[in-house]
Amino acid sequence: MEFSFSSLFKPTQSSVLGIDIGTSSIKVVQLRRDKGRVILETYGAIALGPYAGVEVGRATALDAGKITDALKDVIREARVTTTEAAISIPYSSSLISMIKLPVAVEKQLAQVVPLEARKYIPVAIAEVQLDWFVVSGGSKTPSPDGKLEVLMVAIHNDTIAKFKSIGTGAAVNVSFFEIEVFSAVRASLEHGIAPVAVVDIGAATTKFYVVERGLIKESHIINHGAQDLTLAASRSLNITIAKAEEMKRKFGLLGTDNPMLQQSFELSLTPLFSELARTVAAYEARMNQSLDTIVLTGGGTTLKGLKEFAQSKLQNEIRLSDPFGKTQAPAFLEGILKEVGPEFSVAVGLGLRRLQELG
Repeated sequence: MEFSFSSLFKPTQSSVLGIDIGTSSIKVVQLRRDKGRVILETYGAIALGPYAGVEVGRATALDAGKITDALKDVIREARVTTTEAAISIPYSSSLISMIKLPVAVEKQLAQVVPLEARKYIPVAIAEVQLDWFVVSGGSKTPSPDGKLEVLMVAIHNDTIAKFKSIGTGAAVNVSFFEIEVFSAVRASLEHGIAPVAVVDIGAATTKFYVVERGLIKESHIINHGAQDLTLAASRSLNITIAKAEEMKRKFGLLGTDNPMLQQSFELSLTPLFSELARTVAAYEARMNQSLDTIVLTGGGTTLKGLKEFAQSKLQNEIRLSDPFGKTQAPAFLEGILKEVGPEFSVAVGLGLRRLQELG
């Protein structure tokens, strides 16, 4: 079982907890607001592999009970002091679509969107939680083609029920659930007009989002993730998966005396970045506009040397997400928080939204 945690401040009643339940780990971040500043109180992560009987770093498919056990463990080890929480919903457990509708139906969206949703959702509408908001083309933001652009989001009721039971089992008061993409974007980007791509590298998959004016315009899943590097290194070097994961975390793409290890990692990353390059090029050609910046986030982004490797494969400017840059913490932690930051983007984003709601 692997823990990483840091308790930074004394508890306060106005604290909130962001809980990011991924496939390979759970991340928690406790924040509070003080005189307009967002204070980082504690953060922690726990690997889920041991709860599934597999190695640290491997993607898992745990039941709610095992996830609850892991969440309780990381809450205890990170010395979390609040029960006021928000939980992320995996992108893979949701459906996000941009739909276009006649402007004339703007005032009837509550009736029109569920009807339109049937074209995209393969189950009965009664089986999902449906939400939407107007991106452009409404009365406040006229659109060139005279259409309403509406972002539609659907989450299956069973998914909501599972995450509710996890929150209840871990004795936290969950005020909302949010699809991980929205949390990651909130923590990773500043408010800007130009479109930006966010690439979230998880254990099993990589998510690609295009964000414009703070709104998600496009999203894709790429079936390559950080665990691919570990598995490939284990095979090519004839070492255990646990040893390969340890070497990946220690050396990454930098300064290793084992060129076969670095070569293995680079070979594993090449298909991912080739597909990313194609996805970016297709978007830029279709929209006739460039994506100046690509922001890397997610646990896989903490691989040493990844930013430089990504920059060698993509024409766009590459930068790493720095969610803890939106919080205040002791100066001596600045280095470590920058290093681990991308892994905590979703948890920080959840906390930031909850603090906004509390005013």
